[in-house]
Amino acid sequence: MELNLQHEDLLIKLRAKLNEEKIKLWEPPYYQTDNDRSQNLRDLALKYSSQLLQDDETVFSALRELQLHSLDRSKANAEYKETGLATFRVKANVSGQKPVVLKIQKKLEVPGSDLIETVAKEISVGTDRIKLICNGKIIKPTMNLNEQNIKNGVQIMALIMGEAPENVKKENDMYMEMKSTRDDALLLTDCAEELTGDDEYLKLEDQSGKALQLPAAERRSLTVGLALHERGRAAVQQKDYTLALVLLLEADRQFSECSSNLLKSVDNIAVLQLDISWCYLHLQNLASATDVASRLQRAEASFKDTYGENHERLIALKGNAANERVLFMRLYLLQGIVAYHQNKREEARRLFDKAENEMNFLRVDDGSVAALMELGWTRSQARTGLRAAAGHVDRAHQLLEERSEERERERERHRQEREERALGRCADGSPVSAALLAGLLDMGCARRLALLALKNSNNNVAEALYLMQERRELLQDSDASSSDQETPSSDDSTLEPDNKLAAELEAMGYDLDDARIALKLSRNQLGGALDILLGGQLRDVGDPSTSSAAASKKRLRKLKREKREKRRQERDSALKRLKTSVKTEDDDYLDTSLVDEEEFLAKYKSLL
Repeated sequence: MELNLQHEDLLIKLRAKLNEEKIKLWEPPYYQTDNDRSQNLRDLALKYSSQLLQDDETVFSALRELQLHSLDRSKANAEYKETGLATFRVKANVSGQKPVVLKIQKKLEVPGSDLIETVAKEISVGTDRIKLICNGKIIKPTMNLNEQNIKNGVQIMALIMGEAPENVKKENDMYMEMKSTRDDALLLTDCAEELTGDDEYLKLEDQSGKALQLPAAERRSLTVGLALHERGRAAVQQKDYTLALVLLLEADRQFSECSSNLLKSVDNIAVLQLDISWCYLHLQNLASATDVASRLQRAEASFKDTYGENHERLIALKGNAANERVLFMRLYLLQGIVAYHQNKREEARRLFDKAENEMNFLRVDDGSVAALMELGWTRSQARTGLRAAAGHVDRAHQLLEERSEERERERERHRQEREERALGRCADGSPVSAALLAGLLDMGCARRLALLALKNSNNNVAEALYLMQERRELLQDSDASSSDQETPSSDDSTLEPDNKLAAELEAMGYDLDDARIALKLSRNQLGGALDILLGGQLRDVGDPSTSSAAASKKRLRKLKREKREKRRQERDSALKRLKTSVKTEDDDYLDTSLVDEEEFLAKYKSLL
């Protein structure tokens, strides 16, 4: 990487001198139509090598590279105007190899899959092992290139795994990982929508812990985006930057579907832009990733909106902003690197100095870290504690304990709230008492019967015992849906099937009379009607108003209960998968060992 940076540094300096002197390498006297190497070009190389203290052959080769690039671009523009063939420069990052730059020509009307297949053929890999990224977005195979705002002359990044069998499997796993994360998050979101007010599986909060009330579509996009971002961050921590970038770009696409007002209340969007830019840097694509500068601008603006101009909102919320300085250190470092590649050297120096100041603040003593680890804290927790306590071990231990106790109290509060929701409410709307239920269970009462009795008696134990022993027929579940109880309001004999839905089922090939009966039984729910028709539950069932239909409705209620239980099991599995693959510690994104940051800072400062 160091040699690449030195070469890039030389090209940046030469471009600056050519622009300053208004020299056009693609025109005479520096370019001859007979393709001979112009003596004027060599003289220019000698001049610049003296000024830049570089070897003249190295400078001449660099000027020739710039000249050929300009000629290719000019030729590509002319060809595009004449034939409609667009030219793309594709930088392929092959694992374990030096990046390869390809020149690909395609009509903009072709689908993305056409471009993917061509790149795969050029570098002899399977199409399922390639992800093309342009302007910070993954190129979709099913959409045309012009529909994805891909223009003539753009640079495209290709992510490709190595040829080793384990890497091929890893690449396949990457796409399955992204799909699994997205599907699990969607399942948990749908759960929250189905069970109104139930956040047993999913709860969205802002920086202060206040619950966010969102429309269903935004809630779904935000949830999937958060899950993909967390999974991407886990990949960054494992230094799997290829997988991380794919996950993070998909998270960014999901966030883009949320309202701007919502995103101003949280720092997620700013951290996401930093994480994407960090991946570009590690994949040696920061110089050619044209959207990095705009991403960093978005990150900086988002931090100001969320934390305040001088971090006043953050300090009011957390007491200090010590650990959040990790984010600003990385922001300044990335901004400095972008400024360097734009040949804004003074600005780069200023930003590198700011990044270095933050690094100096964030450094912690290894002995202090070890001391806290002996007390049971992880290395990450020890570092964040020491930064918040200005390096004092005892104070750091105290802060970590206070934070741990506070989070444990919050978890216990959420657990009690979940338990309260699971028990339901009494007839008067008050929550069922968990303590009274436990008392009845200790007396040998069946749980289901005791719960119903407490609901109907409004937590009156004596009345609950009377109902269980003498008047069981009066027990009704105040939280049950109408489809689970026999009430006058749920009598399907008064329900008229929806004619449009009936016609839709008839168009699918079902008998119209059967369709109408199924819609009555499912209370005009198309999915439920299809379940009834597909399951053959209408055999020997007449009109739902008859006595034989009552037995059918009973069977249908049983099927619904089984379906709900299956759905709950699926949600439990999804939550377990997300917990396993996402994050292990609270606020782990605010920790860093500073090793990578210090290495990048030293390399770029040496070039200045």
